[in-house]
Amino acid sequence: MSKELPQPQQSEEVDLGQLFKLIGNAFDRLFKVIGGVFTKIFGLFIGVLSHFFKRKIWYASVVIIGFAVGFFMDSTSDKTYGANMFIETNFNSARQVYENIQEFHQLAKKDKDFVELSKRLNITEEEAKTLKGFYIQPDADENFIVEKYSGFYKKLDSISRLEMDYERFKQSLSSYDFRIHKIGVATTNKKIYKSIEEAFVKEISRNTYLEEIVEVNLENLNKKDDALLVQIQKTDSLVKEYLSIRINESEKEDLTGSGTNLYMGNAESGSLIMDESVIIEKRLDLEAQRRMINKDKVEQKNVINVIANFPTNGYDISKWSDKKKFLIPIILFVLTFSVFMIVGLGQYLENKGKN
Repeated sequence: MSKELPQPQQSEEVDLGQLFKLIGNAFDRLFKVIGGVFTKIFGLFIGVLSHFFKRKIWYASVVIIGFAVGFFMDSTSDKTYGANMFIETNFNSARQVYENIQEFHQLAKKDKDFVELSKRLNITEEEAKTLKGFYIQPDADENFIVEKYSGFYKKLDSISRLEMDYERFKQSLSSYDFRIHKIGVATTNKKIYKSIEEAFVKEISRNTYLEEIVEVNLENLNKKDDALLVQIQKTDSLVKEYLSIRINESEKEDLTGSGTNLYMGNAESGSLIMDESVIIEKRLDLEAQRRMINKDKVEQKNVINVIANFPTNGYDISKWSDKKKFLIPIILFVLTFSVFMIVGLGQYLENKGKN
């Protein structure tokens, strides 16, 4: 006995038809809205083109006039030049350097105290008037940050390591945490950099406390170097004595248990003369320490180290937006467009009022 499948009711067919009709109407309205938007945008675009085409002589005239005026102003005004110096700070002196740079910038850019600038930099007042600003920023080397984070991470406990990730550590760094910094000077005299360099370096690192730290540090390095030299001399004497004993022992008759015993350090009492390689390694280690001290003397003899000096001549640092031949035509073009818009709006409102 076969079962008959249930047939859909007529009311269900009507509901489905109405549903599809509603969906179709919704899509139709959506496409009409989208089409209307594109039509409005196209109409606005045509209107703008029509506006410029009808008044092309006006706009072309103001652009040409603005370019000519701007070109004349650029040719008669002083150019701004810039150059950079790279320094390495010692003994946590970055804060002092930043403060001194900020002071120089205040004198040149805001106060325009050229008398004080000429005195501090050992130049004439006319040369000081060409200085337009002093700037400094850290030379943020990614390798330095990674190395610094690695050392910092090792000192943390297990809980702190979960909280302090690399990105958070990187954001927590300030300009003072970096050792290498870039100093920029803006001026209208591109040949002034070598004239101010020596006095400028002294001024930005000027601090009595830091200068005393440098003196004490060099004194300690010299004392350590002298102590190492004494140790080397004693080691050389010991080597000579060792060789003398070695020669005497070789000349004696080879008898078991006879000879002079020389014990050094942790050498076993059962052995006769200590292996000379130990003395040689000790001397090489002392010499390596002296070489490190010589390097430290060079790197730490000043509050700051100049890694890269100012170049002989500065270079043009002006941007296109600083060029009057570009800026003035844009300004005149915008002003002309604004005037036409205001006039057109006034006419439109007047016509509306009459109607």
